[in-house]
Amino acid sequence: MKLKKQFKDFYDEICIHEESEDLKEKRDILQKDIKDKFPDEMKKHDIELKKSEIEMFDQGSYKYSTTIRSSVIDRDVAVMIPLDIKKYPDPRKIKGYLRDAIGHVAARTVKIKEPCVNVSYYENGVEWMHIDLPLYAKHNGKVYLARGKEFGTQYSWELADPKGLNDDLCSRINKNEQLRRVIRYIKKWRNDKYENSILDHEVPPSIGLTYLACDCFVPSTTSEGDDDLVALQQTMSNIKNEFLLTYEDGELVKADISRCLPVEPYTDVFQKMKDASDSYGVTFYKRLSTAVQNLTNAVNVESEHDAGNYVKKVLGEAFKVPPKQTSSTSTNSKKEHNFG
Repeated sequence: MKLKKQFKDFYDEICIHEESEDLKEKRDILQKDIKDKFPDEMKKHDIELKKSEIEMFDQGSYKYSTTIRSSVIDRDVAVMIPLDIKKYPDPRKIKGYLRDAIGHVAARTVKIKEPCVNVSYYENGVEWMHIDLPLYAKHNGKVYLARGKEFGTQYSWELADPKGLNDDLCSRINKNEQLRRVIRYIKKWRNDKYENSILDHEVPPSIGLTYLACDCFVPSTTSEGDDDLVALQQTMSNIKNEFLLTYEDGELVKADISRCLPVEPYTDVFQKMKDASDSYGVTFYKRLSTAVQNLTNAVNVESEHDAGNYVKKVLGEAFKVPPKQTSSTSTNSKKEHNFG
């Protein structure tokens, strides 16, 4: 089995096992402010909300333990309240009340985004963390997500099941540590390859990559333990095969990938990427194909040094390549092997 130590060291380098003290402190203060101040802000607009009725819970990679290190810490915390959405049909206003309730603090900047209220923290003018607050309304036994930009013309209360989504992914990932590692490797690959992306919906969404990894995962274990190189290569190869390709005059013009949520609203998590531009899917497919080819080369090449160089092309500079074996060492190894 090749690169066992290198994959272990790389994984330890990229993953976050628990919250930092700064993040925990900021999250706790923010959640207390929401509980204390959101009801008062709602009351200004003749909406009754009790502190005890506000429910908050983790979503996203922190919930699934698939977070990786990045320059900006990203956290998702759901805010759920009882609300008659027939009486209050404009979710932008409710998101605005949440923003107004928690925005009067110098240490944070609060903005309304399409799927959430975004709370950012800066140090010396540079953002170091943000907490996204998707806002949900409970109404007649259903849950609805507040969608819409503050001044956007498109907005809605969208049927959702955030707890069901949490349960589904946790049931798939928990107790399968190799799958969890593969998800983190793929997210690191995505972050590196799209590091300079600034276009809306160009970057493959984390929830989409996570579900594709779960669907396409191929475990690999030898007598020496888990073989993450082979598992990653086979999983990414299977993801590549999920694309539906369209060629015109021999040129790839469309690479369609779909993955619908297994819970409300059952939407295709790649739909916004596809609606934005066919070129985004083509770029995703080509970058994935290159990664698969490099990983396949790593699996097939004999030298650990060469294999490490191929993996480094996929996972980035943080992946440490083992030193090249000297010719004398190679000769001695062959002699010992022949003697045996």
